[in-house]
Amino acid sequence: MTSSMRHAPRRDSGPAGFLARSAGCLGAAVLVGVLVAAGVLVWFFQAVQDSGRDRERDARAAVTADAERLRARLQEADADGTLTDQEIAAVLRPRSPRSVARTATGTTVVVQIAASDWAQCYTYTAGHTGTVTDRPLDDCPSASTSNVALKTRPG
Repeated sequence: MTSSMRHAPRRDSGPAGFLARSAGCLGAAVLVGVLVAAGVLVWFFQAVQDSGRDRERDARAAVTADAERLRARLQEADADGTLTDQEIAAVLRPRSPRSVARTATGTTVVVQIAASDWAQCYTYTAGHTGTVTDRPLDDCPSASTSNVALKTRPG
């Protein structure tokens, strides 16, 4: 039994069909590649941003700890109720104070403390009671000329 029906040729057979299938596969591969590359870029920039936040958090913690150590050392130097220029210079070494102000109620010292790429100014107030309080400042004042006097004038 022979069939007199012939099958019509497939539209996607031959060189044109092969090229169409290849172009479709290539397009899908390119799309997958672009999506993978975009995912890698998003991951990379998120990792960079997270490490920057970690560095800043660590720097802030280091500055806060250093400020507390400095307060304790100033309080130890002020145990007798008088904070002299020599005591201030010894405690702050190698730093220089931003300013030193003496009043009838005590001495106020402003110091910039830095760690990594972050800095904070603190004001330390030593009363005549042998205690020193500290407070972080929003802005660091410019260094005053009292720094020169602190290094050269005896207390």
